Amino acid sequence: MVMKSNFIEREGGFQLHFLEWKPQTASDRLPVICLHGNLSNARMYKWVGDELSSAKLEKPRHVVAIDFRGCGDSGLPEAGFSLQHMASDIEAVMIRLGISKAHFIAYSRGTAYALQYALRNPDSVQGLVIGDYPAHYTKFNEDWAKSMVNAYKLYDSWESLYNVLASSELLSREAFEAGKETYYVEKAGVIQKRYSKDFPVRLQLESADYDLTPALDNIQGKMLILKGMEPGSLLNDEQINAYLNYNPEIVRVHQAGHDVFEPREQVKEALLNFFSRQG
Repeated sequence: MVMKSNFIEREGGFQLHFLEWKPQTASDRLPVICLHGNLSNARMYKWVGDELSSAKLEKPRHVVAIDFRGCGDSGLPEAGFSLQHMASDIEAVMIRLGISKAHFIAYSRGTAYALQYALRNPDSVQGLVIGDYPAHYTKFNEDWAKSMVNAYKLYDSWESLYNVLASSELLSREAFEAGKETYYVEKAGVIQKRYSKDFPVRLQLESADYDLTPALDNIQGKMLILKGMEPGSLLNDEQINAYLNYNPEIVRVHQAGHDVFEPREQVKEALLNFFSRQG
């Protein structure tokens, strides 16, 4: 399978980007739509696309990962960053690909985008995998947005970036080379993060609090919840209770805080087992 890059022209004068993995053999299984978290991008799902579309599987799947506006390779419109706008990005990709129903994988705030999409399209979400996030969308505060802008640094080379990252965390050269282009990109000789510097401020200005638990009624099939076991998890036991009425499968991910979609063997096994049982 080959990862394919695609763009859609959107209202607001920007291009929406998404990645696509198509299996080499025909399959009658529903596709999988992957939604990244805040300040992340579709490339975080490369390993998921590779695994679920693999010819090694008896029933491989068509996998799609969306770059929300302002993130990854998608453009940054002047306005339009509400929860509803993010759900409309999902709708645009689904319409372009002619997909009326799919399973969804959502990480962090991507969970809110998936649930908002389910509210707007009650018959379109079959199964849902939730990555360490409650059924709630919260308003960002100004201090958060300012801190993200202030922390947005440019680097004159990949070596400069490695030296900064290696000084603050245990990071081997091999691991850096393997993953550097997931969250950083080189443009005009400058290394920068894979989201627009102005994105956090625009996101904050249009954010609001929403309880999204009613959307859970619109999930047609099964749910899988990945919950981090270490400090940093954004899903506590009280918030998990909101999901329990829907009889989800819950996997508590070892050696993970909020970063439950790193390609750990436990997570790979959980995803492959979950999708092997779904239509």
